[in-house]
Amino acid sequence: MKIILLKDVRGVGQRGEIKDVADGYVQNMLIPRGLVEQATPEKLAAHEAAMARETHARALEREKIETTIKSLEGKRVEIGARATEKGGLFKAIGAKDIVLALGKEGSVVPEEYVQLKKPLKEIGEHTVELTFGDARARVTVVVKTAK
Repeated sequence: MKIILLKDVRGVGQRGEIKDVADGYVQNMLIPRGLVEQATPEKLAAHEAAMARETHARALEREKIETTIKSLEGKRVEIGARATEKGGLFKAIGAKDIVLALGKEGSVVPEEYVQLKKPLKEIGEHTVELTFGDARARVTVVVKTAK
């Protein structure tokens, strides 16, 4: 039986795929659990339209993120943190902290696009790279003493 997967099914396929599966397995296991639907011509057409919309939406989101990252080239962001007298931080500054600081500046960047070799552990200026696809930007993170 030809089916459209509504969710990922182990051993069968991933959401959105169209597969041929044994009739009994489909009728007894997959359809009752709401994991698949039978692929009729109308549902196939609707599925293709939905997949095209989803692909278009993903492309727009990707373009938006790339534009955001490119616009951040050369930007300076300040983060306040408690530090010792020698300049060492009590708590390391990670990608999440950098994303929050960028968010306060009005730029929304997902955390996984911040490329840190290791967390920032000292006061001063640090260069951090943001990467997504072909878009790359270097951001200067200034860690200052906060009280």
